[in-house]
Amino acid sequence: MLGVLAWLSVQSVAEAAGVRERAVEYAGSEGAMSAGLYVPEGGAKRAGVLVLHGIDGPQPVIEAFARSLAAEGFVTLTPDLFSLHEFGGEGRVDHPLILGDLAGALAFLKRQPEVDPSRVGVVGFSFGGRLAVLAAALHPQIRVAVNYYGVASFQQLANRREIGDRALRSVPLTQRVDAIQAAVLIQHGEADQANPVEQGRLLHAALSRAGKRGLLYTYPGADHVFNFPGSRHHPEAARLSWERTVIFLREHLGR
Repeated sequence: MLGVLAWLSVQSVAEAAGVRERAVEYAGSEGAMSAGLYVPEGGAKRAGVLVLHGIDGPQPVIEAFARSLAAEGFVTLTPDLFSLHEFGGEGRVDHPLILGDLAGALAFLKRQPEVDPSRVGVVGFSFGGRLAVLAAALHPQIRVAVNYYGVASFQQLANRREIGDRALRSVPLTQRVDAIQAAVLIQHGEADQANPVEQGRLLHAALSRAGKRGLLYTYPGADHVFNFPGSRHHPEAARLSWERTVIFLREHLGR
């Protein structure tokens, strides 16, 4: 199984594993959106996975994650959800244009000849982690969602830091769980300073109360974006969360 090192030197790993990648465009809310498509070689139909970036937009680590998942046998798509829109920060939270762009990305992924459209999932980080769970609530064909340290309720964060108006008006994910058919994996650092671990626990508790399939892993000493390169990188949490993500996707999507 590929480990976290695959994120940091993934190009050679992906090529060795037979992953083809290309830049693509798909129809979004207001025009053509850009994305990266990563396809394992071989003729069999594969499960498809959207990989969603955070509030800072696409980064090399997101592309590396998508390549690594493709090397594990999944067709992955990394949409740039900010490529057409100029609103910034928390003004992007649950924005109808971004939700439309996400729907377009999902439809594009399902149309790929290498993808079995009955086996699709989504993985997201921070802003994208929240969006992964929201996508599962809005699109019942999504079979699995993996939420890395995404906000469940901005209202619950308002007593810790300033929250933008759009974020404050957003519907908490805890109030959307009844619509979720997917299995949901939540991964959160216990030392997260940007979005405390209570957010992950809040969502997991709501899923459990609703009788949904939810699984929560927390990581002692791990901060926000613990699996990104940089000062907050936590090697053990990054390794474990990667392994658990692959296992969860295989359990609910196959390969």
